Amino acid sequence: MDEFDPAAELGLVQDKQLICSCTGFLQRNNSSRDLCERFIDHGDKLYDMISRYDDLTAFILNRTDGRSGNTARFIAPFLKAFGMTDYAAMEHCKVSLRLTDESKKVMKHLMQTLPTFVTTSSYEHNVINLCDELDIPRAVVDCTDISFDDKEMTKQEARTIRGMATTITSLRMPPHEYRMDIPAKLRQEEVDMVMTLDEIFKDGLRNTSAEGMMRQSRVVGANEKAYFMIDMCKKMNIEFEGTAFIGGDMTDVSALYTVRDKSGLAMSFNGCDFAVRNSNIAVMSKDCTVAAILVQEFYNEGIEAVYDLVENWDRKTLEKKDFPDPYLMRTMLDSNKKKLPEVHIVNKDNVDNIAEKSEKYRKNLCK
Repeated sequence: MDEFDPAAELGLVQDKQLICSCTGFLQRNNSSRDLCERFIDHGDKLYDMISRYDDLTAFILNRTDGRSGNTARFIAPFLKAFGMTDYAAMEHCKVSLRLTDESKKVMKHLMQTLPTFVTTSSYEHNVINLCDELDIPRAVVDCTDISFDDKEMTKQEARTIRGMATTITSLRMPPHEYRMDIPAKLRQEEVDMVMTLDEIFKDGLRNTSAEGMMRQSRVVGANEKAYFMIDMCKKMNIEFEGTAFIGGDMTDVSALYTVRDKSGLAMSFNGCDFAVRNSNIAVMSKDCTVAAILVQEFYNEGIEAVYDLVENWDRKTLEKKDFPDPYLMRTMLDSNKKKLPEVHIVNKDNVDNIAEKSEKYRKNLCK
């Protein structure tokens, strides 16, 4: 006999859910890059080089073992070699955390409206602080799980890895001009980068504690974010078309594409080029109240209503709209008195222009 569900009997079963990423939406800073910049010599360049390698091997070279999101795993041995501990990571993530404007208010509204989950490539050290600041339960967040204290590293190994970091940061940084699904001829600096980092990650770290540290860590990359979304659909018994996914990172591309393909709400929020190209709605905004407005519309009326709202995105229409939470609408309007956040329906005719604008906006916001 089926278990009696009073919520279902009252017609209160949820048919919508939200899954969102962090950087660009809930927080402005890239916490992993911040850790590298703070603790590693020329760590900002090291992070950028490894991230570029990650993107290139996953999306351009299409390696069978390539998966966007390995950056969080690859940087861990270097952080450890420069003295990183779990306590130091936790403390620095706490002081460097920069929330997106109104993110706490927005998350409270969203979690009261529909099932809401977060998936991020960030280390748990950052997520714990993020949850505290946003006042959301840790249980709704899927993140990268790496410990800097569990594995011992000898002084000699640490010196060797620090030398590898110097080798990487001495390379010339390739320009970031990759386009999804478009064949690219590699420049010499890209060839040098791939060959050098291949040698380090495939041979240089073999049979070391660093290799064990990377192997035992659970990293949330592009595949894991997509799998997490699929798992939530199964657990909540909600279809893809009833799912809203908000992302902006390279690791959000697979999830965005899946939701867009199934007619859900795939929102690029201050997204990179690849994120915009896999979304149906693109937003550029310094605060995230606009996301709550769009998700609320999706929750109430579905994706077509979101398209209608975006097509009539002007102050007069929004002021007259009968919105379930007028205070939230007023907050968005008051926070953007000079100009409303940019909101677009993404299609083949405008995607190139929007992707370029959003990429620049993201870099300025998250720098």
